[in-house]
Amino acid sequence: MSTNAFASRGGFSAAGGASGSNEHPSQGGAPPALPAPRSRARIRDIIPCCVNQLLTATLVDNVFKVRGIEVSQVSIVGLIRNVERAPYYVLYKIDDMTTKPIDARHWLGRDKAKQDLTPCPVGVYAKVFGILRGSAEVKSLEVLKIRVLEDMNEFTTHILETVNAHMILAKGLEEAPGQNAPVAPSKVEEVPEGGASNVDFIRKEVLRLIHECPRQEGKSIRDLQTELRSLSVGAIQEALDYLMVEGHIYPTVDREHFKSAD
Repeated sequence: MSTNAFASRGGFSAAGGASGSNEHPSQGGAPPALPAPRSRARIRDIIPCCVNQLLTATLVDNVFKVRGIEVSQVSIVGLIRNVERAPYYVLYKIDDMTTKPIDARHWLGRDKAKQDLTPCPVGVYAKVFGILRGSAEVKSLEVLKIRVLEDMNEFTTHILETVNAHMILAKGLEEAPGQNAPVAPSKVEEVPEGGASNVDFIRKEVLRLIHECPRQEGKSIRDLQTELRSLSVGAIQEALDYLMVEGHIYPTVDREHFKSAD
């Protein structure tokens, strides 16, 4: 699969777990310009999917495929049916009503900061970024990031993204048989008119403001909205999602405050 076609526009890259990096930010100096992530498992191509596609994916040469399309790093949106807390992970059951729920395991490791994270509650809709794991018979998601939906329009958007992405991928396979198909971007938010000219500019501005914030608890989403009045809430949230899964920022006292990891 193409390793850079999906990185443009709304594509996500991920580093580390769902809570982002736990490194402490450096103080002073110029803000980073979206440096390369340091994670062992970088996500370049995240394909929006439904749960049925994941659970029916075929395993060919240790690679999962959906109708011939290679899938590994994916995003899903669904209802949290059950949550089980274990010593080093949280196990979610995510149901998008396309088939039975899929297990999504969020590893916490031994890091105390992650151990103290409050799991998402049962009965809410969440967006999950993860890696498809398992065998031909049993499949699950290794969670990179999970967040509760703030707007149910995100559910509808995800369905449209899923249809669009797989249509483009299927067309790419037909046009270039035997080659890797281009990946359709998962656009969470269109670039607003006026002010910011592109998604990359928005991400850099959000990262700059977070990096420059001297407060111990970090920069709040409310402050970002105040200082970036020309941007929609969705555009700011998309930038935060991208920066967290890349490992450039991490949440502090709650999911509304962030500090720079660079």
